[in-house]
Amino acid sequence: MPSAPIAYFVSSHGFGHAARSAAVMEAIHDQSPATDFCVFTGVPRWFFEDSMTAPFNYVDCHTDVGLVQSTPMDEDLRATLGELSNFLPLRQETVELVAEKVRRFGCRLVVSDISPLGIAVANRLGLPCALIENFTWDWIYSAYLEDEPRFDSFIAELHGLYASVPLRIQAQPFCEPVAGAARVAPISRSVRQSAQEIRQRLQLPGDSPFVLLTMGGSPVSHQFLERLYRFPGITFVIPGAADGLHRERNLILLPHRTTFRHADLAAAADMVLGKLGYSTLAEVSQAATPYLFIRRSRFPESPALADYARRRLVCEEITEPELAAADWPCRLPDLQRNRRAPIGEPQGSQQAAGMVLDLLESR
Repeated sequence: MPSAPIAYFVSSHGFGHAARSAAVMEAIHDQSPATDFCVFTGVPRWFFEDSMTAPFNYVDCHTDVGLVQSTPMDEDLRATLGELSNFLPLRQETVELVAEKVRRFGCRLVVSDISPLGIAVANRLGLPCALIENFTWDWIYSAYLEDEPRFDSFIAELHGLYASVPLRIQAQPFCEPVAGAARVAPISRSVRQSAQEIRQRLQLPGDSPFVLLTMGGSPVSHQFLERLYRFPGITFVIPGAADGLHRERNLILLPHRTTFRHADLAAAADMVLGKLGYSTLAEVSQAATPYLFIRRSRFPESPALADYARRRLVCEEITEPELAAADWPCRLPDLQRNRRAPIGEPQGSQQAAGMVLDLLESR
């Protein structure tokens, strides 16, 4: 018989929080197969269907604001403040409406990645709550106070909600150490298919190298793709660049939703190039794949992620103009030559899952 489900609230800011959440839910299900989930998020249902095998119900829900993006690399602070003014302070009727859904599902515990609404609902129902994070929105907004002092009014409420949780789990690489928080290794979705299986599915010739070009779940419309034809010995696999699988010379363009799992592609690739984000970095670290990254210049998380990448991986940073110039494939031989073996460490998803289940069993 299934146990009472866990209510899992996931930030809709990109797909990184959803990827981390899917990994933890899968690990919880591995350790406690009778456990299922109710996922509250604005991330599409299909993302979780494709990322995990654990059973879940899905509730389309606006769980937080995060940062409004004008492009995959740039945030829009004015638009963010506009949405925050409509979201915070959390209205009692909003919390009660969502709390009723959690109550109706019979949930006995709430997990939040990094949704303030999930924490407020847990507090309203008197349920234990686990917060999983490598940053929180109050910390992010604090970095923009000099440019936008209006963030100050939202930071206090968010800080109070985050501080109220009985279990706070910080996943490496985290941005700000918090006293009393539990610490776990990077959390990433597991690899399900071998590099050989991925290469066969991609129909790659022989041992020719391939590069995964990814913007972390954002649709890709690169103007420089034709310049990659200058490197016929390298295959470039680009998720989010077409409506369906499309081959063009040495390019393989994949749709936004594809049967190729991102973690499998990242592990099989000879190099990953893309936006520096938590989920991509965690998946690249899992296999120690060489990494060319582009960081968001203003995003406060970027220094912590870049520092971790430099300590753990063979990697280099490039700029957006360098990406567009498309000379970076020349760096592949050196990066391959210096590639390191993966660092053996526990899976952060399994560590976090054990802590969540301990909290549930302590009820």
